[in-house]
Amino acid sequence: MWPQNKENEMQWVLLSLISAFLLGFYDIFKKRTVVGNAIIPVLFYSTLISGLIFLPLIITSHFSPGWYDGAFWKQFYVEPLTARQHLLVFGKTALILVSWMFSYSAMKNLPITVVGPVNQLRPAISLLLLFAIFQERLTWMQWLGVVLALVSFYLMNRSGKLEGIHFKTNKWVYMLLGSAVLVALSGVYDKFLLSGESISPTTIQAWYTVYDFLMMAIMYFTIWRPKRSEQPFEWRGGIVLMALFVSIADVIYLSGLNHKAAVIVLIPLILYGVRLLVSFAYGVIFFKEKNIRSKIVPLLMVIAALVFMCV
Repeated sequence: MWPQNKENEMQWVLLSLISAFLLGFYDIFKKRTVVGNAIIPVLFYSTLISGLIFLPLIITSHFSPGWYDGAFWKQFYVEPLTARQHLLVFGKTALILVSWMFSYSAMKNLPITVVGPVNQLRPAISLLLLFAIFQERLTWMQWLGVVLALVSFYLMNRSGKLEGIHFKTNKWVYMLLGSAVLVALSGVYDKFLLSGESISPTTIQAWYTVYDFLMMAIMYFTIWRPKRSEQPFEWRGGIVLMALFVSIADVIYLSGLNHKAAVIVLIPLILYGVRLLVSFAYGVIFFKEKNIRSKIVPLLMVIAALVFMCV
């Protein structure tokens, strides 16, 4: 049993692990929901549900702030924001929304056992961005982790060719890489909102879901509805589960990121490592995806890369 101060210092690790586990299942529900389905309405209804989860917190925090005086309830309080802070959260929302559009399109058209390992370039990108922005240096082991991540991407390219997926010419792979860069940037953005602007995790997530829904509503009614006959949509229960899992996971992730002892470089690595294992295992067992043997080596290299980047 750790001493109390040690438990407090490592709380961010537990929060990151829980968030990663939830996001792994979010990836699974996302895959089951978008295959053979129109992406924009899936995102529209998912963001609507997420918004409905947080809207009561926004309303009660504004009209009855006394409800959140207790130590436990205080973490659910949505703080009032300045116009500038609202604009900053809106910017985060736009960044994530573009990333989602790229990621969902790729997920719809690529096997989840390819998507997972390719997505693991995100930690390498995050690591490089965070160290570049905070003007720190990578250790030789962390550089080794970055190199392993790139080599695993090359090997996954070779595996993908067995399924007719050529990374150099496949637009879905490029969308996946674009999503990885945007997600890495959003991690830095989140830390800025939490530390630089001192906005609480619940406040960020609550207003993020509202702006996310408003943006998706515009796309839903202007882009998809006029051409809905060309892009048929089918309601699936996974949409509700997507919204629930990602909403809870994001609040937990931001709470871990906001922890004083948190090492911001390591949190993305924990998230992606656990998330990869959950989605990859599900793809093998339930989706019965092909060429698993050729994907095992890149998978192991990704895990090794994460270990080296964590050192």
